[in-house]
Parts: sequence; structure tokens; C-alpha cells
Amino acid sequence: MGVREIGACTMVFFDATGTRKRVVILCAIAALFVVGIYTGLATWALQSARTDPLPTYASHSGEEAYARTIALTFDDGPDPVYTHALMDLLLEHDVPAAFFLIGSNVVKHPDIARAIVENGFEIGNHTFTHSADMAASETRLRNELVTTDRVIREHTGVTARLFRPPFLEDINVGEFDGGKIGSEETRWAEKAGFIVVGGTLDTQDWDVSPGSSDVILERLHARIEPSRPVVIIMHEHAGRGATIEALREFIPAMKEAGYTFVPISEYFGLSRSDIMSPAAPLSLLDSFIISSTRLLVHGSSIFTSIIFILSVLGLARITTLLVTRRLVVPYVRRGWVPSIAQSIVSIPTHYGILRAAWPGLRYAPVTVLIPAYNEAANIEATILSVMSGSAVPEQVIVIDDGSTDDTPLVLERIAKDYGERLQVIRRDNSGSKAGALNSALPLVRHDIVIAIDADTIIGSDAVSYLAAHFGDPQVGAVAGKVYPASMNSIYAQFQYLEYMQGQNIDKQVFAIGNSIAVVPGAIGAWRVSALEAAGGYSTDTVVEDQDLTLALLERGFRVEFEPRAVAYTETPNTAGAFFRQRSRWVFGTLQCAWKYRAHLFSRSRPTLGWIVLPNTLIFNLIIPALIPIVDGLLILGLFGFIDLTAAITPFLLYTALDMWYAIEGVANERHASLKLVSIVIWQRFFYRYIIAAAIYRGLVRAAVGELVGWGVHIRRGDCHHVLSEALQGVPRESPLSVPHVQPTSA
Repeated sequence: MGVREIGACTMVFFDATGTRKRVVILCAIAALFVVGIYTGLATWALQSARTDPLPTYASHSGEEAYARTIALTFDDGPDPVYTHALMDLLLEHDVPAAFFLIGSNVVKHPDIARAIVENGFEIGNHTFTHSADMAASETRLRNELVTTDRVIREHTGVTARLFRPPFLEDINVGEFDGGKIGSEETRWAEKAGFIVVGGTLDTQDWDVSPGSSDVILERLHARIEPSRPVVIIMHEHAGRGATIEALREFIPAMKEAGYTFVPISEYFGLSRSDIMSPAAPLSLLDSFIISSTRLLVHGSSIFTSIIFILSVLGLARITTLLVTRRLVVPYVRRGWVPSIAQSIVSIPTHYGILRAAWPGLRYAPVTVLIPAYNEAANIEATILSVMSGSAVPEQVIVIDDGSTDDTPLVLERIAKDYGERLQVIRRDNSGSKAGALNSALPLVRHDIVIAIDADTIIGSDAVSYLAAHFGDPQVGAVAGKVYPASMNSIYAQFQYLEYMQGQNIDKQVFAIGNSIAVVPGAIGAWRVSALEAAGGYSTDTVVEDQDLTLALLERGFRVEFEPRAVAYTETPNTAGAFFRQRSRWVFGTLQCAWKYRAHLFSRSRPTLGWIVLPNTLIFNLIIPALIPIVDGLLILGLFGFIDLTAAITPFLLYTALDMWYAIEGVANERHASLKLVSIVIWQRFFYRYIIAAAIYRGLVRAAVGELVGWGVHIRRGDCHHVLSEALQGVPRESPLSVPHVQPTSA
């Protein structure tokens, strides 16, 4: 059936000249060129970096002359909080020590690394990333060592010749001499010119809790061997200061017991200058390596901070929504608690709340608008559901927007059965649903319009439930509740979960603060005077329902949600159709965010500026776009390229939030099927990627100024089948209730 032609070219982001597209393409090519050149240079610089030969040294690990001697070593620094405190303690007791530094930490805290050297302590190389898989290959280990070496040279002015592998306990604890630590990793490091330093006593202080200095002390005293040199492995930040507290007691006690603290270099028969010789001037390639590390470390830190902030915001959002949904919404819906935005309400507002609570009261007459374009499969079922409800509209207008299938024939046949109540407009294709709806507005006889998609059927009481809200003159629109008409595909189940989360949680909570962002096109009621004040349905975006909703909020109207006004709509059942639909929705959301950007953090329209737009930007666009990146970081962490702990926290958080949200979304459904929650994992790893891809595609389209159409899908007739089953009394195995309809004389 193809894509409809677009008439007006005033759409947000559209660039008729094509200038932006050319600029974006050139910028993309330039960016790819720069990244390619930069990556190539970085690889070449690491491969070409020179390493010094292994210095000659002698091990004294078994000599009695070194009995009752101790060398303190500290891994994983420098630490911005505890390294200075540790150095103060060591200087106070005149105790030497060696600090094995992580390259990325040196980039973050170069002044602390410099202070370690200036205070007379020894330093060593502890790789750049401290990854468990940094020795997966000789190339990987060499790159880690060379990168850290160049960073240390730049910021301390010395070349650190000592190297301690991360996670040493996995290799061998009991020997401090690298020559006796039998591993391929050690041979690779020595080949690169580094002396591998082990340890004879690992305090494992990294696993103690704050305030557990007694645990560290107990391990020290229990494992120390007075008959041989002792190399102690510790971490200055361990136990958030517990290591330093343990040393306050340990150092004086050992000195009193006759132990001597010596520098680690002494055990290798080397001087401080041998293991920390003055660094040679850095070459141009060395400078390139260092600048690359800065970009990597600081960029990663910024990105990690962004992920952390968004994670906190996400947790705060979902917690607030769920708590409000459980504790506040039930009372608001019963009319016991006024809206937060209605702390001082008018009599008409109270009257409107009562009318919505008891829809049996007489409601204002309404007009139903049904735009149709190639909807022969469902249009009869749509009209029948409207005409057979408990409150039959006084005027129903179907706009045949230039259909090329059998839609005109179906409408011609059924129009005879409903007489003047059903009015059919046949017009040339307008290019959009907005255009079709606007063409019918001059014919509307009532001040309340209910717009229903032509692939949708509604519940028997939907019209009365929606109309009852308009007793409040401030109400400009009311959103109904939408279900998929069929649950026969995984995509329909994805959409069911999405609908239930958005309607059972988001809309019910946001309605309290007049912050509903979308009145769905499938079923929504509008006050005609409010619609006219907003200029009618806009063709500026491809989501006319969201655009109009924001326009009403911009003008101070209230937008409410009526969960009892249900509709069942046909949803995509193939990957291609699903992606096309989501692409249009996402692009339209981008258009709306840009169109109403002036109201972001606005004081004049606080709910629009502080709730609706930030929620749309952060939780509908930014976070979904970052999900694949967070997952990618987790994969990099699993393979040891980055710190796994930094990646796994947001991953687990987002997954837990998805599960929690899905459970809460379907828990309040009368016909809820909690087995659908089991597909949340699929939703997390499949649906989220579809949304992310749609966002990326939308961003590219917006950047190049592409003209995006409203697109249509081939209809399957789901609504027709559902209605037929309802009329025949056929039970459905579905979490969805079936709209009650009565057959007409037709």
C-alpha cells in the first residue's frame, strides 16, 4: 500500500534545499577519516614504542641477612583520598614503601603520583586498566605496560622498572622475585624490560569492610615469617582507610619486635635510581600515546558520570511513579483527593471530577471522527463498535482520505444502514492523518470530538466515559486506554507491555500533575474550542496526537486520562512493520521536543517545562539510546577491556527496573497475565535495540533534514476478527477483555 505523499513541506527538521544533508555527509566523512587516522596512529605508536632492556638484578629472597625485614607495597593507586594520608603515616615513622600505580589513575591524579616520587617512595607499573584479562596476549600486556610507563614518565619524570601483575594471588603469592613466579605473563613482562615483583604476604585487605582494621592486623601477624624477607601486598584505599589504621599499630609493633622496614629495591640488589631512573625526553609518538590516554580516561569518566546520573534519575523516576501509583492514584480516581495542580479548584472542576467518577450522569453530545486510509480490513468493525455502544454518538464522521483499496465500497454499503448519524467524506489524499482530521472539523456540530483510528474498536462505554470529563471547562483533552487487538506475535506482546506500563503507571500518575504527553490517536477526546485555539491538528510533525497534546498544555488546558475508556487497535506483527512504526513515533517525538523546546524549564508552563519535556528527552530518548552502549560496556568488561564493576552496575540496574516496571504495569490488569513478564528479558535485549535503532535513525534524519512521511501498514483485520468473536461469544485466550457490543439491524 506504500507511503502517502506529503503535501505541505513545513515539517519540523525538513530542509528543502538539501544543504544540511550535504554538510552532514561531509562532516561524517571527515569524522570517520579523523577517527581512522587517529586509531591507526595510536596503534602504530604503541607498536613502535621502544622499551629498555631488563636490568641485571640478583634476588635475595632466601638470604638470612634479610631476616626480620619488611618491604611494604601498595597496589592500585594513586587514590585521591587515602594516598596522601598513607604517605603522611609512612613519613611520620620513617618507613619506605613502593606504590604500584595503575596508569588510568595516574592520568586522573597526576599530582599525587608526582608527590609519591617527591616524598622519596618507590613506584612501579601496575598496568593501565587493571584488567583480569590484560595478559590475554603478549601484545595486550605490552600495550598496557608501555602506556602506563609513558604516563608515569610524563607526570613523575622517572622510568618505573618494577611491575606487579594485577590479581597476583591468581598467579603466585609466596615469592617476591619475578624470576621465580612461573608464568608466561612474567616472561612477556621481562621481555619488555620490567622486573616482575610478587609478594610473600597478601593481606587481602581489599575484601574487608570499613572499620575492620583488626582483621587486617590479624592477617599480618598470623602470616609474617621472621626468617626470610617479607614483601607485604596492601592497598591504601582498602576498607576505606582500614589499611591505614592497621598500619598505625603494625609499624610500631614490628619495629619494637626488631623488624626493619626496607625499600623493595633492596631485595633485588638495586638502588632507587636503578628502578626509577630519570626519564628520557618523550618523543612525538610518546606524546601521542599520552594524549590518547587522556582522551580515553577523561572521556570514560565523563561518560561514566553521565550514566551514573541517568541511573539515579531513572531509579528516582520509577520509584516515584510506582509509589504514587500505589498510594495516591487510587484516591484521586475515587475523587477523594484533588489533583496536585488543583490544590485550589473551582466548582466546575469538582463537578467534572464527579461526572468522570459516575459516567451514568448525562454527558454532553459528541462527534466521533474516524480518519481512514486503505482500512477496508477493519473499518466496518470500527464503526460497528462505535454505533453499538451504550452511548451512541449523535454524529460520526468517517474521512476517507483517498483510499485506493475497498474502503470506499465498504463505507458506501454500511452508510445506508446508519442514516444521518454516519457521514462519510470522500476526499483526495491529504498526505497525513492530521490533514484528514482538519478537513472534517468544519462539519463538527458539537464541542466534544472523539478521534478514533480506523484500525481500532472501542468498548461499549468508552464514549460516555470520555465525555463525562468535559464538565470541567479547563479540560481540553482526555486520553483513553489502548490494548493490542491481537496477542499472536511477540511484537504485540512487546506493545502490550509497553501500553500497560505507559497507561497503568505513567499516565495515571502524570494525570495528577496535568503532565500527560500524548493523547493517543487510537482513542482520544478533544474539546473543539481548545483544538481550534491550538490551530487544529498540526502537520509540523508525524505524531499529530502528541503535537496537539503539547499544544493544549502550552495553552494551559488540562489533559486527563480515562482508563475505563478502552480501545483495541491493530499492532504490527513483523519486525519490519514494528520498526517502521517505532521509527515514525520516535522521529515525531524528536520533532515535538524540538518544536516545544522554548518551554523547557519554563516558569509559565511548569508541568510542560519541568515534567513533560524533561521526561520525554531523558527517559524516552536519551536513556533508550544509551542502552546498547551500556550493554556494549558490559561486554568490554567481560572481556577485560574496561573495569567490569563500572559497567555491570548500570546494566543490572536497568534490567531490574525493566522487570519491576513490567510487573507493576500488568499487575493491576483484571485479566493480567503475569507470564508476559517473562518476555521482559526479550524486551530488554531485542525491543530496546529496536527503539535505540529508531532513535539513531531519527537523529540522522533530523540532522540531514529528511522529509519523513506518515507511512501506513498493510492491515490484517485483527479488529474485525475480535469483534466477530465477541458477537459470536467465542472465548479468547488473552489477557485482554473483549468489548461488549450488540448486533445492529445492519
